[in-house]
Amino acid sequence: MRKLLITMSAIALGAMPAAGIAQTMTPEQVGAAPMTGTPSENYVAWAADSDKYEIQSSKIALSKSKSDATKAFAREMIADHTTTTKTLMAALPKTEPKVKRPPSALSEPNAAKIAALKEADADSFDALYMQQQAEAHKMAWSLHKGYSTDGQDPALKAVADSAVPIIEKHLAHVQAGGAAGGM
Repeated sequence: MRKLLITMSAIALGAMPAAGIAQTMTPEQVGAAPMTGTPSENYVAWAADSDKYEIQSSKIALSKSKSDATKAFAREMIADHTTTTKTLMAALPKTEPKVKRPPSALSEPNAAKIAALKEADADSFDALYMQQQAEAHKMAWSLHKGYSTDGQDPALKAVADSAVPIIEKHLAHVQAGGAAGGM
């Protein structure tokens, strides 16, 4: 328990200086390569699915976690991914050719992650949540960084450009917790 509290404290403290600073992570630091060649419609669907997962999983964390640091991280995830969702949806009318709104349901893989969080017992919840956050943010970074690099639609490319530093901030928080030995 003490190890977990130290880890969560490291995440919370690591979040403070990074909040206003644009990150520039390399694929080596992230542990993933940018996903290039993504069609605009796939980018929208996958980005929206990622945000929905982040928001839903973090709402579960607010109710199941025993750690104040995990709850603070979850609140940040909800706020930031609500913002990135609004930015993505606001860009859709500007796309050429027009990209349709993404599905409202979570993808099967993300729905399975949500189910695992709901089923996790109190003693294992925080570790599972943070492990899922690490993986989800690597995938999100790969998607947004890739589209930021070679996306075809200027409006969506701007969305990706704005999402990358937010995701890098989240990755830095998760990695700081991992470095402290708690994941």
